[in-house]
Formats: sequence, C-alpha cells, structure tokens
Amino acid sequence: MFCAGNDSVFLLLQDVIDEILPLFPSKYIHVGGDESPKVRWEKCPKCQKRIKDEHLKDEHALQSYFIQRMEKYINSKGRRIIGWDEILEGGLAPDATVMSWRGTEGGIAAAQQDHDVIMTPGSFVYFDYYQSKGKNEPVAIGGYLPVEKVYSFDPVPDAKLLDPAKAKYIIGAQANLWTEYIKTPEHVEYMVYPRACALAEVQWTQPAQKNYEDFLNRLKVHLKRTDLKKVNYAKHIFMVKGEVEHDNQGNMSVKLSSQLDGGKLIYTLDSSAPTASSPEYTGPVAITKSGTFRGVVLQDGKAFGDEFEQTFTFNKATGKTVTLKTPPHEKYNPGSPFSLVNGIRGVEKFNDNQWTAFQGDFEATVDLGDSIAINKLGLSILKYNDQWIYEPKEIVFAVSNDGKTWKEVAKTNTFTAKGINKVRLNVSNVSARYVKVVAKHFGRIPKGAQGEGNPAWLFVDEIVVE
Repeated sequence: MFCAGNDSVFLLLQDVIDEILPLFPSKYIHVGGDESPKVRWEKCPKCQKRIKDEHLKDEHALQSYFIQRMEKYINSKGRRIIGWDEILEGGLAPDATVMSWRGTEGGIAAAQQDHDVIMTPGSFVYFDYYQSKGKNEPVAIGGYLPVEKVYSFDPVPDAKLLDPAKAKYIIGAQANLWTEYIKTPEHVEYMVYPRACALAEVQWTQPAQKNYEDFLNRLKVHLKRTDLKKVNYAKHIFMVKGEVEHDNQGNMSVKLSSQLDGGKLIYTLDSSAPTASSPEYTGPVAITKSGTFRGVVLQDGKAFGDEFEQTFTFNKATGKTVTLKTPPHEKYNPGSPFSLVNGIRGVEKFNDNQWTAFQGDFEATVDLGDSIAINKLGLSILKYNDQWIYEPKEIVFAVSNDGKTWKEVAKTNTFTAKGINKVRLNVSNVSARYVKVVAKHFGRIPKGAQGEGNPAWLFVDEIVVE
C-alpha cells in the first residue's frame, strides 16, 4: 500500500513507469487499483493532510486523486491507463479504461460515463475457478465455472441495465487465470482450455446466434487440433454430467447427461461402483432417502472419465421450503436457496456450488409443513481466513408455530476448526413448524490478516433439523 500523502511515492512510481514503457510498447498500461484497503490512509497524518489540502471528500476520493495523478504522467508519455473497477470509487480518471471484475456493475457505471470497458466478472471468466465437481480435480481457488456457463456470458448488459447508445463503450471481455494454486504450464493449459474456446466464441458471436450444442459439435473437431499440438485441455465436457433437480414440492431427482458420441449412461443408488450390468439411465432418478448416487458414461463398455457421485443426507428439513431475508452474494450460489435444504453437504474445496455466501448477516426460515418434535438444530459454516472466509460472530436458532411469534432455543459463538464447522446444538421440549437460523456476520477483516479492511465472507450450508 503506497502512502498517498508522500510526494516521493509518486516520484518512485514515475521512475518505475519510465522503466516499464520501453519494455512494453503497448497503448495501455494497467495500473491495478483493486483491493486497496483504506484503513492505513485513515490513520496516516500525511494522507489526511493530502485529503485536507486537496479538498477531497474521503479516502475513496484520495484513491481517485492517486490514480488521476499517475494517469496524467502516463498520458504525458503517450499511453492510456486501464484499472480494475475499484478506480471508480471517488471519481474516475478522465481517460481511464475500466476492467469490471466484481460483477458487471462497475462496467455499467463506467460505460454510462462514456469510458471504455472490458468486462471480466469473476462469476463468468475467472479460469482459476473449478470447472468440474469431480473429486479428482486439482485444488483451485474456489467457485465453479464450467464451459457451459462461460459460453452463456454476454459482455454487453441488457438494455434495462445499460442504454444501448452506451453499449459501444463495452469493447470486449477478458478471462483471468491467477496462478496461486498452479505450478506447471500443463496445469495452466488444463484450466484454460476449452473454456477459452467458449469465451472466444462469446466475443465474436451475436447472442442471438449462439448455440451451445452447435458449439460442442465444432469443439469436438477443434480439440483434435489441440490433441495434435499436445495441449493438456480438460475433458470434463464429454464426461458424465449430473444435476440435482427439485420441483415446487421439494421432490428431488438426479439428471444425467453426456456429450460423448455413442456413450451409454448407467447409475447406482447404493454407493456401489457402476458396472456394465448396472441400470441404464433413461430419465431423471428420484432421490427419496439418504444414500450415494453414482453415475458414469460408458464407451465401448468401459467408463469414460470421472464418475458423477453425489451423497444425500436427509433430515427433517430436507426438501422443505426455505426463505432468505436477504439474497446471497451473486458470486456464490445466487439462485434458489434450496441448496440449504437439499441434503447435499458442501465440501471443503467449495467447488460444488452448495455453499451460499454473504457479506452481511445470514437469516433463513424453514417451513417444516407441520409442527414436529425437534431434538437438534444445525448449520454448517466454512472457515478459511486466509481466503477471506470467516466464521460468524454468533449463530442463533429460533422456532415458531405461526411464523410470527418466535422463541430462541439455541445459540453458539464457538467456531474453532479451519475448514467446515458443523454446528449441531441439542434442544429439549421443542415442537415447531418453523425454524429460523441467523448467522451474524463477522464484519471487516482485521488488521494484519489477508484482505484486511475488506468485508469478510460468510459461507453457509445445509440447515439441519433432527
């Protein structure tokens, strides 16, 4: 973190720019600007003096001053700057191009101000996310981004979000691959391809002309070229794919599919490994009790690639109606809250799209249908402080028979384990139709920790009623 109140910092950065420019004779220079906590600027006398002398509103405006000052220098050298969407905070530099990574909102805001934008939201184009839910996947940073989701991306926001006249400022999209967990070039190839093929087509094809099935047919031909070049691309797209579905009554089923030409889908429900004599998949398979579903696609009588395997652990809340007080963060499981009661437990790699994430308090209410006896209440939370995922300050359970009058029956503020914390609290003499669980957000990440000053993530999963 540079001291924005110290003029010698700007002289140092100008020297750095002077060394960089001959090495990289590009039109643009990327200045970063992301994940810049302001807590030290708040306490720095020089930074506070700068804010006062320049008549700046706050530390966000100080960052804008910092970026704009460096932009003037870079512009004087005949170059333009690009920065992450945080450079919008406090006012955008006059000639800056914005890379929108925290969703698309920053890109929309920049385009509305007539600034060029490169859309690069984490939920669609971060190739360091897991691309498969398979248990054999190498460790990645988290999230889940299969090829199909990459292909579904549209860099140009809907007309309801961005005036079509401003759409011209969306000049493209970009995939990002951060290599904290990647040690070899072969692993890089594995993470990039074929997702890069999907993104390439996203950028040169009008949305109305996109067709995922047609893309897959052409991809099969293209991958033969990558085979010749010995590219270590991921083959998940042709392995068996499984989806857990549910209807309005909470009934669950598993749907299998595969893009493997001539492949035969088979499955088991009793945890045993599928074999050539296992039942052939002909349609969604109902899941009605605890157990492990395993499915695979056969080619010439042999399993092709990894299995789809999913364990279900039922409790009294499984399949019931659940409502959230506030929606989860769009980056993690922004859809139906049903993942909290689907009998599927999130894994430590959090690549299975089961964890629901918040940057504020979590509050969920489960309707059990009828008043029933309750002996135990539970919720799973994830704790990985080095990845900005923190335990809540407290978890509180309350019950009700009418959904209006609530009685607190259990709470805890003890979370010790790194990884998954399975909170299970015994209760006595409790009968209720409704169960409410509140997990109170940790707040901002403390000083000295990874991501200090930023809002912590709160990851929650399966609500348990026994």
